[in-house]
Amino acid sequence: MDLNAINILQPFNAMMELRHFLAILISCVCGLAIGYERTSRNKQAGVKTHMIVALTSCLMMIISKEAFLDTPHYDTARVAAQVVSGISFIGGGIIFMREKRVSGLTTASGIWATAGIGLAIGGGFWFFGSLCAAIIVIVQKLAYQPILQGKQRQVNIYCEIPDPTIVQSIYNYCHFEDYQSIQVEARELDGEKYELVIRIHNDEEIIIENLKNYIRETENQVVIKRVKLRTEDVN
Repeated sequence: MDLNAINILQPFNAMMELRHFLAILISCVCGLAIGYERTSRNKQAGVKTHMIVALTSCLMMIISKEAFLDTPHYDTARVAAQVVSGISFIGGGIIFMREKRVSGLTTASGIWATAGIGLAIGGGFWFFGSLCAAIIVIVQKLAYQPILQGKQRQVNIYCEIPDPTIVQSIYNYCHFEDYQSIQVEARELDGEKYELVIRIHNDEEIIIENLKNYIRETENQVVIKRVKLRTEDVN
C-alpha cells in the first residue's frame, strides 16, 4: 500500500486558513447580531443559539466544499444539505401554541435564516451573508415600531356568576353584535359560584364598554370583579 496515497492531514495553507477563520468570525458576528435582537425581546433562542447555528453552518459548508476534494465523484453539497434538514428540529422546538395562538414563528424563522447566512458565508459569499443578516436585524427592529408593531393586546374581564347558563346569553349577545375577537368561558369556583372570563383581543375599547354595559344592564346576577390588560409580543 502506498502510504503517500493516504492523505490524513490537509497541507497547511496560511491564506486558506485565514480565509476560513475570517468566514467563521463573520458568521459569528452575524449570528450575534440576530441573536442579540431576539434576546432583547426575551425570546427563547438568543445570542448563544444564533451564534452556534451560524458558526456550525459555516463550518459545515467549509467542510463540504474543501475537506473531500481528494475524493473522486464526491457531492460537495451533501454535508451542507444536512444543515437545512437538521435546523428544522431546532425551529420545531421553538414554535408552540398558547391560548389558541401560535408563538415563536419569527424566532424559528430567524434560526433558519441564520443557518442560511452561515452557509452563504462558508461558501464564500461574505458580503451577501452579512447583508442578509443586516436586513433581518433591521426588519425585526422596525417590526416593533408603532406603525408595524407586532403585539397582541388582550383584555380579560373577570366576573362572578351564580349559574353557568348565563354564559350562553353573553355569547349570544357577542354573536349578534358580530364580535369576532371575543372568547367567553366559565370556571367553577365552588359548589354555588362560577367565574366568568371574557377575553377581548386587540383591546377594542368600544367592544369592552358595550359588553360591560350589557352585563350591568341585562345580567343583574353578574358581578364584574376586575378588568386586566395583557400585552404580548407575537414576533
